[in-house]
Amino acid sequence: MKIGLLLDPYGEKSPGGLGRAIFEMARALQAADSKNTYIVYTKKTMGVTSLFLQGARKMDRNLDLYIFFNPIVPLFLFPKRAIMVVHDFAYLELPGRSLLQKINGAALYCAHALSLRKATKIIAVSHTAKESTIRHFGTNPDKINVVYNGFISLDGAPEPMPAPDNFFLFAGVLKERKNVAGIIRAFALFAKTNSSHELLIVGKQGGVYADSLATLARELGVESRIRFLGYVSDGQLAYLYNKAQALVFVSFIEGFGMPVLEAMHAGLPVITSNSGALAEVAGDAALLEDPAVPQTIASAMSRIASDASLCAALKEKGLRRAKQFSWDENARQFIEVMSAL
Repeated sequence: MKIGLLLDPYGEKSPGGLGRAIFEMARALQAADSKNTYIVYTKKTMGVTSLFLQGARKMDRNLDLYIFFNPIVPLFLFPKRAIMVVHDFAYLELPGRSLLQKINGAALYCAHALSLRKATKIIAVSHTAKESTIRHFGTNPDKINVVYNGFISLDGAPEPMPAPDNFFLFAGVLKERKNVAGIIRAFALFAKTNSSHELLIVGKQGGVYADSLATLARELGVESRIRFLGYVSDGQLAYLYNKAQALVFVSFIEGFGMPVLEAMHAGLPVITSNSGALAEVAGDAALLEDPAVPQTIASAMSRIASDASLCAALKEKGLRRAKQFSWDENARQFIEVMSAL
């Protein structure tokens, strides 16, 4: 078969989790499949700014199958067969407050609804993502297969960077749904009875929400114990994973949650959310807390800081849990779905 792979987002200067996951899916699929021919499409190679409106003009309409790694099919493309990957619909779970956000959300919903109807098969990266698709779009459950992501294995040489002796770590894009403000509030509560730890926040900065986090830290009196490091390289992140006391990743909404597995693979204890995809991915290998209750997150920080045996147990469980996820297995299941069409 001739198969088109549409990668979006792709080629970002500082890629987030979604862009990295899409790249790894496409790479592993092509490496595992020697029977089919793949044609890769990106916005840059097609010379378009909007895949939904302009993409159809640049794509070969006669391919046997298309795989869309984000749930957007170009408006005037009617593929013979198409597989669509869904990650999350955060804009529906946490709708925008401003008029512009609401307009953009409504337009995106229409694009997603149309695209999901065009798909022959849908691959959800978690059962949570599958349930979200059914709930928001009324999609037939039989049309959706769950295929878990792998994670980015940070096995290269760590790149040292300035870091305190004792710290908790957040790694991810600074967005409201990542609940970074909740982590800062939790750390402020923890800091009332602990003077030895700091909080390091890693991820792309910029925008109103990111600016509000520094203000919040100042208002809570912990600005001197919180460091905003911005975007770091894989080597620097590996170094921080090796030195941190725990990863604190308690998002409100996630489609999967690669940082949880990255940290576990590095032998780092994890504090994460007690519901949704994060709880699904973490299993019993992390401390699961309510993301809406900073007091419980603070309590988990205290347990990690004071209980070496708990940390050792979480490390052992995390290493075992991470081994259950891989891009090779992701590709194998992708090919299985393709073969059944």
